[in-house]
Amino acid sequence: MIVKRALSALYRLYLIKKDPVGYARRIGVEVGPGCWFPGFRAGTFGSEPYLVSLGRRVLVCGGVQFITHDGGVWLFREHHPELDVVAPISVGDDVVLGANAIVLPGVSIGSRVVVGAGSVVTRNVPDGVVVAGVPARILCGIDEYRERVLRKSVDVAELPEREKHEALKRHFAVAANRGEQDA
Repeated sequence: MIVKRALSALYRLYLIKKDPVGYARRIGVEVGPGCWFPGFRAGTFGSEPYLVSLGRRVLVCGGVQFITHDGGVWLFREHHPELDVVAPISVGDDVVLGANAIVLPGVSIGSRVVVGAGSVVTRNVPDGVVVAGVPARILCGIDEYRERVLRKSVDVAELPEREKHEALKRHFAVAANRGEQDA
């Protein structure tokens, strides 16, 4: 029995590493085309993964958790053994969920949204905004965010890794020599 469980766990890790999107679909997550899950882990979609739906081009960074149930009800199970509070989670198109973000039960995240790293999303998020914090709050619109990002860009995303490495070293060495804090 122990060997069977160990082999099953290893096989699950293999599937997650080989094809994280395929694994998510296999466990019941509704996943739209073009999604990417770098740093995906077995617990990302919680205990009811079939209650999570993701639109097109959703980036789920490492450590993100979708929690579809209220674990606090465990306190009342002695007197109410049937008690369970669960709710689905839906995510629109073109969404980035930053590292270690948590999405709670019943939340709906709109399209064209950025959820900041470490945020806890406790309520619905409208289309076209950036949210962050605990609990997550709207920081700005997506167009304002794009303008900020364009001003800060170092424009190396399409360079081969070696050229990118050298370009970033040069860029930040120059910035350090000028005494710039925010390059």
